Amino acid sequence: MTGHRHLFWPLVLITVGLVFLLANLGYLGPVSVFALLSLWPLLLILAGIDIAFSRRWPLGTLAAEVIVIALGLIAVASQPALLSAGWIGFAVRDGEGGQSDVSVPHNGSQGLSLRVNGGAGMFSLAGGSTMLVESHSDRADLRLRRSERTGSRVEIRLDQGVSDGFHFGPRSSGTVDTKVASDVPMSLDLNYGAGQFHIDMRDIRVTDARINTGASSLEVDLPRPSGDVPITVNAGASSVVIVVPDGVEARITTTGAIVSMRGDNARISSGETSGYATSRDRVTIRVTAGASTITVR
Repeated sequence: MTGHRHLFWPLVLITVGLVFLLANLGYLGPVSVFALLSLWPLLLILAGIDIAFSRRWPLGTLAAEVIVIALGLIAVASQPALLSAGWIGFAVRDGEGGQSDVSVPHNGSQGLSLRVNGGAGMFSLAGGSTMLVESHSDRADLRLRRSERTGSRVEIRLDQGVSDGFHFGPRSSGTVDTKVASDVPMSLDLNYGAGQFHIDMRDIRVTDARINTGASSLEVDLPRPSGDVPITVNAGASSVVIVVPDGVEARITTTGAIVSMRGDNARISSGETSGYATSRDRVTIRVTAGASTITVR
């Protein structure tokens, strides 16, 4: 082995050390071991240069590798989100019949697309989290299926209701509580089976939302909108409660086979608040349901 080849792994260690140094100096966000795995293309480039040219031009090869490392570090420093641990989510499970938790750190995210797929049980969603997303299930069946970042926007998918391995006999219903950050604009896509659901969007910056449930008891607290926020609800044979907070302008329309709608909110007449037509910040919610009762509060 040539003297140059003895330098390959030291160069790799130097690269890793410089990444952590940039993080400590504040040029990068927090760096985790998992985040370092995103540097693997740099290792392939260095190995390719070493194999192809080190025997004929050892000094030139060494210089090229140093240049590649420098360019890689410049790219990382200019795009800190690439190595930030913030978009990486973590799931912790405590065995079959136990519990599970999922969390995705905030790390300066400026937008979120959140999709939740749930089974039967009791589910809640609310704002106020210091994380971007955090979710807890009383069963070991909560999965972080996707956590991808494009620029400052994050796409997250949570699945509940399918455990690893085989299960025989009846499965009890679960309880899943999810909280999201209150300062990030987000698009919500919520899909649940049968059960009880409370979607509290009062402290969430919702840009749009879709809620799909089976036979259920569903309560939806509308957000404080910025612009025109569309929300669609598709429910089976359900009891649906829509809460319109004070100061929120909203219109509610319903379609379905057997739907009865009653209002307990004095601000709403003929399905909309008095200021809906002239307001720039408003919620437009459309409910499609089977044999359902819809109450507006």
